[in-house]
Amino acid sequence: MTEISDWSDLEAQLQETKQLLAEIEQRFEQVQHGLLERQELQNQHEQISKNSSRMANPQKEELRQQLLELGDRLEQIESDLESRLLSWSSFREPFWQIVRFGGLGIIIGVILKSCAN
Repeated sequence: MTEISDWSDLEAQLQETKQLLAEIEQRFEQVQHGLLERQELQNQHEQISKNSSRMANPQKEELRQQLLELGDRLEQIESDLESRLLSWSSFREPFWQIVRFGGLGIIIGVILKSCAN
């Protein structure tokens, strides 16, 4: 009877690990998307900066406003990327599961080796 509960505990922990991995993959995709968006905004910022020297004063004011908006958006993306990067708290549970099952594997390996000798 305890074998069944051990297997169900193991299965529940495995499902939890899979869910945590899916969350990590989702965060990774968000970071990649943010990096691409940041690159596009930086390119737009450079383009507008280059074109601003050739334009009249009314157009320059409009471009300055666009540059400010792009700068604000870049700052927002930077802070978003920093907050989405993986932290210790997101790795804590999988780390301890790896330690637990890795240790269990080593112990089983030592027992099997001693039994074989």
